[in-house]
Amino acid sequence: MQLRARLQQAEPLRNVFMTLPVPALAERIGVMGVESITLDMQHGSVEDAHLLGMLQAIRSGGAIPLARLAWNRPELIMKALDYGVEGIICPMVDSAEEAAAFVRAAKYPPLGNRSFGPFRADLHHKGDYFADANDGTLCFVMIETAGAVEELEAIAATPGLDGLFIGPWDLSVSLGLKERANFADPNLSAVLDRVVAVGKQHGLFTGVFTIRPSDMPGLIGRGFDLITCGTEDVIFQRGLGDWMGEW
Repeated sequence: MQLRARLQQAEPLRNVFMTLPVPALAERIGVMGVESITLDMQHGSVEDAHLLGMLQAIRSGGAIPLARLAWNRPELIMKALDYGVEGIICPMVDSAEEAAAFVRAAKYPPLGNRSFGPFRADLHHKGDYFADANDGTLCFVMIETAGAVEELEAIAATPGLDGLFIGPWDLSVSLGLKERANFADPNLSAVLDRVVAVGKQHGLFTGVFTIRPSDMPGLIGRGFDLITCGTEDVIFQRGLGDWMGEW
C-alpha cells in the first residue's frame, strides 16, 4: 500500500487512465516511468474479468494501481479492492449521503461494512491486511456535477473519505459552461480552487483529470495531489499522429 505515502509527498502524483484491457501495455506504461495507472471501468472497456491480469501487469511494471468505478455500487467497490486496487474513484457523487454509502462499502468496520475476503489483495501484503486496509486503500469521490459543488463541504466532511477528484468534462456540462474542461474559464477555475481549499480544510487529497500536458503547470500550481494527464488511447493517437507525420 504505497498510495497514501506517495500522495503525501510535495510533488504531485502523475497518473494515466487506461481504457483498454491490455496487460502488456499497462506493464509498459509503468516500466516507462508513469507512477500510477487508473483502470477506467466507467467509460473504458475494462470489466471485472480483466482486473486480475491488469493489476498483475501494473504491479509488474512498477506502477500503483487505481480504478474508476462504473458506478457507486458495493459489489463493484469491494471486488476492485479485493483484487488489490489501492485507490478507488467513485463517479457522479452528488451528496454526502452518496459519499457515505461509497465509504461504507470500501472500509472495514468500524468505518464501514466491507466484507472481508481480500484473497488477492493480501497475497503480497506484508503485515495485517485487515488492520492496514482502511488507511492504505483510498476513497476518492468525483466532483463533477453542479449538485456536488453545492454540497462540497458536506461531502468533504464524510468520515472515512480520503479525497476529492474533479471530473472537468462532466462538471463543465453540468454547470452549463460554453467550453468543456477549459481551466481558463473563471467559473470552472473557481471550482478548482474551492475544491483544493476544501480538501485541505478537511485533510483530503485532491485530484483532477486533463488530456492536455499544457495544463500540467497550472494544475501543479493550484496544489493538486494527484493529476491525471490523458488516457493511453489519447496518448496513442497523438503519438501515432506524430509518427505518421514523419513518414
